[in-house]
Parts: sequence; C-alpha cells; structure tokens
Amino acid sequence: MWRRAGVVAAGCVVVLAAGAGVVLERRGELPWSQAEATQGFTLVTPATGPSPTWSAAPGVLDAPATAGAAGEPAVGEVLAPTLGAAGLGGRVGVSVVDLTTGVTSYETAGADPHTPASTLKILTGAAALHALGPDHTFTTRVVSGPDPSAVTLVGGGDPTLTAGDDGPGTRLADLAAATAAALTEAGVGSVTLSYDATLFTGPAVDPDWSPGYVPSVVSPTTALAVDILDRPSDPSLDAAEEFAALLGDQGISVDGDPVAAAAPADGTELASVASAPLATVVEDILTTSDNDGAEVLARHVALAAGAPGTSADAGPAVQAALTELGLDASGATLLDGSGLARGSAVPATLITGALTLAAGPDHPELRAVVTGLPVAAFTGTLADRFDDSAAAGLVRAKTGTLTGVSALAGVVVAADGVGYAFAVLADDVGNTLSARAALDDVAAALAACGCA
Repeated sequence: MWRRAGVVAAGCVVVLAAGAGVVLERRGELPWSQAEATQGFTLVTPATGPSPTWSAAPGVLDAPATAGAAGEPAVGEVLAPTLGAAGLGGRVGVSVVDLTTGVTSYETAGADPHTPASTLKILTGAAALHALGPDHTFTTRVVSGPDPSAVTLVGGGDPTLTAGDDGPGTRLADLAAATAAALTEAGVGSVTLSYDATLFTGPAVDPDWSPGYVPSVVSPTTALAVDILDRPSDPSLDAAEEFAALLGDQGISVDGDPVAAAAPADGTELASVASAPLATVVEDILTTSDNDGAEVLARHVALAAGAPGTSADAGPAVQAALTELGLDASGATLLDGSGLARGSAVPATLITGALTLAAGPDHPELRAVVTGLPVAAFTGTLADRFDDSAAAGLVRAKTGTLTGVSALAGVVVAADGVGYAFAVLADDVGNTLSARAALDDVAAALAACGCA
C-alpha cells in the first residue's frame, strides 16, 4: 500500500508502482515515454524524470482537449439516467468539473451541504498537505531524564507506527534497537518506562461519533499508537507495552509496568524514528479509508494552525486550511477528519474544488490527494467494485458510507480524453447496496462520456 500511487493525466489513468507507471487505458500527450508492454498493460517511465522535490513536480494535465463535434451530448444529459436511480434516494448533491479548464461541467445541488461520510478524507488530506507539506514526517522519540535509567516513549502523532517486523509503516522495533544501543553504550541495562501522548489533548473519542463506532471502526485518537487497526482499548498504553517487550528482545529489561507521564522538558534524546513522508501517509489513508489516520492528520492540522490538538479544533482547522487554498469552504461544517461524524456537512463543489487543485499544475504539494484515490476494480476500497464495468481502471475515487449515506468522489478520464473531477453525495438512501451500484453507474457513465 505504501508504494503504490497513481496520477490522472490528459487522456489516461496511470498507476505508479516502484517507479514505473502502468497506463490502463486512453493514452494521450503525456510527459512519459513508453518502455514496454507487459501482461496487457503498458509500462512507462518518465521521459526526463520528474524532479524529486515536490516544488518542481510537473502538472498532471496537458493543454485543454480539442472540443468535440457540435451536437455531442452535455455531461448532464449523459448522467441524467443514472442520477435518477431510485437507489440514490431523495437528497443528492452532484458536482462535475472539467479538470483541464476548471469549469463546472454539471452541477445539481452541488453547493448544498450533504453528509460526506468518508469522502471527507479528501479534504482532510488536502488540508494536511497544505498545512504541513508533502515531505513532512512524524517522529516518535525516546528520551531520558536526569536518571539515565528512567526513559520516556514520546508519541509524535505517527499514524503508521507498527510493531511488525515487515510490511509498511514506521517500525517500533527500529526505535527499540536504537534505544537499546544508546542505553548499552551508557552502561544502562535496566530501565523504568513511561509514555507521553500529550501532543494531542481533549477527548480521545470524538463526542460527535456514534458510541458504537469505538472500537469497531475507529480507535480513540492519540499521539502514540501502534498497529492501531488492532483496536486496543488504550492505544498509548498498548504502544508502551509493545515497546517494553521490544526493549527486552534487545537485552534491556523494563522494571514494572509502563506509566503515563510527560517527558522531562530537558530530557536527552536517546533515539528516534520518523515516518514516511506525509504524501505517502495521505495516499495510504485514502486508499484504505483509514479512519484513525485521518483523525490523526486532522489534529495535526489544528496544531499547525496554532490551535490545541483536539477533535473540537481539528474540523475548523481543516476548514481554514481549505480556505487558505482559495476554496469556498463557507458552506461546510466539519466535525472530524474521517467523516464518521454524522453532523458534518460538505458541498459537493468543495470536494471537486479540492480535487481540481490536487490534479492541476499550481499545487503539486497536493498531488497525493489524487494519487491516493483507489482505482476502480484494482486497489483499496474500489478493488471489489466496477469488476464488470468498462470503467474499470479509469475511475479513481474515494468511497463514503454511513447508514443512510453513500458517496463517491474522485477523478476520471472520459472516452473523449477529458479529465473530470466529480462528487456525488447522497445522504437519504434506503439501501446501501443499491446506492453503491447507482454511484458506480454514475461514474461509469461519466467515464463513457463523449461530451467535450
């Protein structure tokens, strides 16, 4: 998950993996040169190679596509049969924007706030990338005080921390090994362990969530957690216990149980580990629809704005960051970062606005918002959707589902080579499966559109 990404370019969808791109369909004039064909796909490598720095990243889109012949159907005409599906219920907000021109191609109730469910993660990701930068990393540290045998594990809000030996994420075992080496060098073989998760404050469980969400779909939000998808009841204590066990594996014994305590202000850092760049973290959160990761990012946005790292401050901070990007976020109400809060309400136009910025040439720092979107029938939460659709591989979109709410928002390259950002938010649905099928039909219709 951590090394898979993708871009939408004029006339194609490219899925990037380990430095190569897989063009699934509809190649156009792109800044890529063809390398070889493999297993029915086309592998491509950069003709000149994009700069490794985000500030110089190339734009995703080429020049505007040539308009089609007069009399071709408008986007609204193409989408009308699918948007009228009973499965979408009685309240639907729709926005479709031409990514090349930034002009709205179709909209109905697009400015009206609707419950976004997990499509809100698009906005959280954009806000985090804007506030912190795509190269930002999250650091977990171990410090000692005046007594070198008293050490503190300090959480830095890394949502990817893992106790596993392999796979993606920041390895807690590496931190334990480096800590043990520093302690051994200092002649310390036994320690007491405390843990500090005070970077975030306020309730760990957002009061705007339904009580049943914890721990079934989200954990308490904390600045120190390891393998958070295992859903421990006390993530910070669980992380400290895992760290104690890993220290033991390195020959450092831990006396007693870990206890919560603020790290000494003048403590000496023994070791630290840093996460992957934020761009990679955002990609994974969007691909997997990681509720916990999105909540952590929202609190980081609050901290970056100088506000406390609370759930109450996170939503407004995300909204303010979107406004700084030039988006009209005035009609939005953001109560969390993941979209689990049913009281959140977002205009579809705000989501397509964020997607348009992320896909365009002026904000390369936001590119991960597009590259992290699941690919229809291939990755993430869309891996089991669009299997029998001609839109497979052409639609990249974030799903959103709550009881009575179904949403889909992302980007697509239509049959005429025009790239579109789209958002369809339905928050009065009766049957989730029917609504999901209807949303897939909308996206497939847009992919088949010859509307330029």
